[in-house]
Amino acid sequence: MRLSGTRHDGPTWQVSYRVAEAIVTPDRIALDWIEHGVRYHLLAHSKDGGLTYQGNYGMFRPEEQWTIELTRYTAVDGSVVLMATWYEKDSGNEGSSMFELKAS
Repeated sequence: MRLSGTRHDGPTWQVSYRVAEAIVTPDRIALDWIEHGVRYHLLAHSKDGGLTYQGNYGMFRPEEQWTIELTRYTAVDGSVVLMATWYEKDSGNEGSSMFELKAS
């Protein structure tokens, strides 16, 4: 399913970025968003049929040091909300994000 939408960062959820494209299947998520003019890419895989995903993200391509875990919620109309926690091993930065996605 090809989607687009918005990424919001916690804890206040007020900061948001445009999700240019997301492909969400029961096995994997591939997602690109634009943050301060830079394209980020996320790739995550599911072992439980599409409820939870684990993977990596980074500028232009996923980085081994930047990890992300996501939980997927899908509505009847096909829209998707992804709740994510992320951690950058190299810098120690961590946080949470929410992706709101709809059919493009």
